[in-house]
Amino acid sequence: MSSQFITIRFLEFKGFSAKRHAFAEVGRSLVNGWSADGLVFSKQLGTGAGNGFSVLPNFSLYAWLGVWESTEHAERFFETDSRWLGFIEASSGISGWDAIPLKGKGTWNGIQPFDFSVADPTWDGPVAVITRASIRWHKSLLFWWNVPSASKHLEGKQGLLYAKGVGEFPLLEQATFSLWESASNLDQFAYQSKEHAPMIMKTRKYDWYSEEMFVRMGVVRLVASR
Repeated sequence: MSSQFITIRFLEFKGFSAKRHAFAEVGRSLVNGWSADGLVFSKQLGTGAGNGFSVLPNFSLYAWLGVWESTEHAERFFETDSRWLGFIEASSGISGWDAIPLKGKGTWNGIQPFDFSVADPTWDGPVAVITRASIRWHKSLLFWWNVPSASKHLEGKQGLLYAKGVGEFPLLEQATFSLWESASNLDQFAYQSKEHAPMIMKTRKYDWYSEEMFVRMGVVRLVASR
């Protein structure tokens, strides 16, 4: 089993002051990225309105992704890192999950930070997925015209526990974090859903993306606080 560890957190903020603080921290992260002992890769992300698949931002909810060398490094960071503690101090709630990498392909800003070399092929617990893409700017209007109808296909799918559209740069750098009860539920949606197939065909036809990444994770713990 891989020793690499993945942490995904969603942080909620209420009130103008708290939302302003969170928005400013996202801007800060673009200039001064997160760093910590054992932190391999990180992204601080905004979310879209509604279910997240929207051109309109949601200033009340932000996402944070960390890829770690080990569980111990992650735990130490969340317990002691002054920047993280300052960020969450203004939050009204935190949720998310901890996971290990199972399989994937592609890159994020030219990097593949996930180590699949010693992943557990027998994993049979809950799974989470990251799908991420850089949208070609001259095709962004066509992409966003199709997203609302495509995102509705996720709603009510068997075994889907959570899904949120996130992004690090409005309109052009987008991702989806989703959580599923099992790999079979995910596979049924990804490979057998009659609604999902047309979106895949459009992606290939219109060549929307300049970069893509897909990562499947085995979820070892759900996180909720406050």
